[in-house]
Amino acid sequence: MNRILKKRLPREIKKHFWRWLALFLMTALGMAVVVSVVGGAENMIRGSRTCAEENQVEDGEFTTIQPLTKEQEGHLRQQGVILEQKFSTDIKQEDGSALRFMSNRAEINLIAVDEGRTAEKRGEVLLEKRYCEEHDYAVGDRIRVLGREFEIVGIGSSPDYDLPVRNFSDMSAESFSFGTAFVTAGQYEDLSGEVNGTMPENGIQGGESYTYAYILSGGAIHDVVKDEVKNLTTAFTTAEDNPRILAAAGDMVLNRTVGLLAGGVVIALFAYIISVFIIHQINREASVIGTLYALGVKKRNLLRHYITLPAAISLLGGVSGLVLGFSEIGMVWQMKEAYGYFSVPAFDRIYPAYLIIYGVLLPPVISVLINFLVINRQLSRTALSLIRNERKTVGLCKMNLKSGSFTRNFCIRQMLRELRTSVGVAVGMFVSMMIFMLGLNCLVLCRNVGIDSRNSVKFEYMYTGKFPEESIPEGGEACLLQPLSITKFGYTLDVSLMGITENSRFFDARPADSKNSIIIGSSLATKYGLAKGDILVLYDKAGSQEYKFTVEGICDYSVGFTAFMEIGCMRELFGKSDGEYNVLLTERALETDENCLYYSTTTRSDIERSSAVFVEMMAPMVRMLLTVSVIVFFVVMYLMTGVMIDRAGFGISLVKIFGFRQKEVRTLYLRGITITVAAGAALCIPLSKAATDAIYPWAVANVACGMNLHFRWYYYPLIFAGVMGIYFLSGALLSRKINRITPTEVLKARE
Repeated sequence: MNRILKKRLPREIKKHFWRWLALFLMTALGMAVVVSVVGGAENMIRGSRTCAEENQVEDGEFTTIQPLTKEQEGHLRQQGVILEQKFSTDIKQEDGSALRFMSNRAEINLIAVDEGRTAEKRGEVLLEKRYCEEHDYAVGDRIRVLGREFEIVGIGSSPDYDLPVRNFSDMSAESFSFGTAFVTAGQYEDLSGEVNGTMPENGIQGGESYTYAYILSGGAIHDVVKDEVKNLTTAFTTAEDNPRILAAAGDMVLNRTVGLLAGGVVIALFAYIISVFIIHQINREASVIGTLYALGVKKRNLLRHYITLPAAISLLGGVSGLVLGFSEIGMVWQMKEAYGYFSVPAFDRIYPAYLIIYGVLLPPVISVLINFLVINRQLSRTALSLIRNERKTVGLCKMNLKSGSFTRNFCIRQMLRELRTSVGVAVGMFVSMMIFMLGLNCLVLCRNVGIDSRNSVKFEYMYTGKFPEESIPEGGEACLLQPLSITKFGYTLDVSLMGITENSRFFDARPADSKNSIIIGSSLATKYGLAKGDILVLYDKAGSQEYKFTVEGICDYSVGFTAFMEIGCMRELFGKSDGEYNVLLTERALETDENCLYYSTTTRSDIERSSAVFVEMMAPMVRMLLTVSVIVFFVVMYLMTGVMIDRAGFGISLVKIFGFRQKEVRTLYLRGITITVAAGAALCIPLSKAATDAIYPWAVANVACGMNLHFRWYYYPLIFAGVMGIYFLSGALLSRKINRITPTEVLKARE
C-alpha cells in the first residue's frame, strides 16, 4: 500500500505544481534571509573575537591629566600589568575631517595590516581602512598633514577602534569625518610637540590625550589599576565597557539571536499554510480515504503519506535557502554591510555547523510536527463518516440571519465557513506586517534621530578642555561634563552628565538646586521608558561609584544620552573646585591662545553628519525587510485565497447553474474575503506597530539613541492602501480561477 501511495505524490505535484512551487520558494526565501543574517553575524562575531585575541586587544585603558612618571609605570608593571602608551593627537585635515595620530604599537592593540606595511621612518603613515575607503586613499598615495606630505605605506585597523568613533558618546561612526593614523614614535613626538601650544586655526583639532592601554596578567585585576591611578585619571574604561572594542561582535549578537527566532516563526507560518492545503486535500479525498480504511489500510500509512510531501518540500526549501544564504548575495552581502561600517580586517569565511543543521532540519521538523497535529485529527474520523464526506459545520454558520440581502448573508456565511483559512490569512498578515514594521520602524527611527538631533542642538561649537581658564571667554557658556554609564538590556552605554547654569542659553533644562535630582534628555527617556519621578542609577567607570538620581523632568535634547544637573551642585557632588569647568559652548569659533588648550571640539555640523549616518547605514537592511515582507504577504494571500476558492468549487459551480453571472459569482465569494482582509489589516497594522515598538529598545540595546518611533498620521492609511492593493492584485489573478470553474463540477461531486 505504501508503494501505491508513493505513486500519488508525483501526480499531486504535477496537478498543483504552482502551489507547491510557491511554497518551496517561500520556504527557500525565508531560510535564505535567516541564514544570510545569522551567517553574516556569526562570521563577524567569531572573526572579530579571533582578530582581537591575535592582536592583543587591551583589557582596559585610562586617560591621565599628565603622563605617568617612570616610577608610576614601573609600579603598575610590578602588579602584573602590561602597560603601553597610546597617546594621541587629533589633527584637522583640509576637507574638515580629523585624523587621530598615534605611534605604532609594540605589545597591545597591534595593528592588523590589510595592505602595505606599518610606518618605518619619518614621513610615512598607516591609515585606518574605513577612512581610506571614504576618502579613496590607496597605498602609495600622499596625504598632507600640518603643511607637510606623508606617504601612505599601509592600510589597516586596530582592535581598540573596531568602531571608529572619535568619542565614546558618539551615536554612530562617520568615517569620512574621523579616522586613525599610525606613525613611528619619533614622528609622533614631532607632531605632538608641534601640537602643544599651537593655535587651532593652524590645523590642530585639540591637545594631546595621554591614554594608556593595559593587559592584566599574573592574576592582576582591574581594581589594582583603578586604585593605582584613581587620583590621576580623567577617564577609566575596561574593554567590556569600551564601545569601540568588539563593537562588530556586540552588534551582531542581536542579529544572530533575532534571526534564529524569526526563522522559527516564519517556518512555522509556512508549515501551517501547508497544513491548510493538506486538510483541503483530505476533505476532497475523504470518500477515497474512507474506502481505504474499510479495506484495512491503517491511519499511520495515510498519515505518513500526507506528511511526506510537505516535509520534502520544506526540506528542499530549507537546503536551497541554506545554499542561497551562504552565497555571494546572501551572507557575503550581509558581511559587506558590516565591513562598510566597522573597521575590521577581512575575515576568513566560515560556515557554522549549527546553522547548517538549522537550515536543513528545522523546516522539515516543524512541518512534520505541525502537519501531524493538524492532519491526525482529520484522519481520526470513522470510515463511514469519511465515505459520506460528512463535514462538521462551524457553530457560527448556523446563526439565524433574519435581515439583510441575500448577497450580504451569503458572504457572511461563506466567511464563517472559511474561518480556519481566514485565521491563516490573518496570521500570515500579522507575521508579514511584523517584518514590514521592523523595516519601517528602522527607517523612521533613523530619520527621527537625525531630525531630533538637529533640532535640539543650539550651540555651534562644543570645546572640551583639559585646563579650563579662570575666566570664561566672551560669548561662551561654561559647563561641567562628567562621563557616567548606564547598564540596561545587557549593554553598558555612556551617559554624559552635564552641569549647567540655571539660565543656560543652549539647553532647555532648568535643573533644581539639588545633588540628588537630574533632568534627562528625551533620547535617554524614550530609550528606557523613564518618566518624572523615576530613579535612575548611573555608574562612574573610573571609580566604580554608583549614583542614584531622581528624574526631575525631561527636556528636548536627543544627542546621545545626556542628563543635566545644576553646575554648582555637580561640582560639590564630584569634588570639583568652585568655578571649575571642562566644557565650553559657543555660537562661533573660539579664538584661543597657547594658555587655553582644548583636546576635543564638536561642532553642530559634526552632530548633523553623525546622525545622518544612521539612514545610510541601515538602508540596505530596511530595503530587504520591506521587500521580503511584501513577497511573503503576497504569496500567503494568493495561496490562502486560492484554497478558499478551491473549497468553494462545488458552491461556485452550483450558483452558476442557477444563472448567476461571473461578476455576481466573484462578488459572492470574494467580497467576504475582502472584508476579512480589510478587517485583518485594520487590526494587524496597529498591533504589529505596537509589538515592534515594544521590542525595539531591546533590539537596538547596544545603540545610544532615543526611541522616537512616531509615525506620521498618513503612514497608516498608506500601509492599509498597500495591503489592499496587494490583495486586489492577488484577487485579480484568482478571478480567472473562479471563471474556470464550470457547472460540471456539480456532476463530478455527486454521490
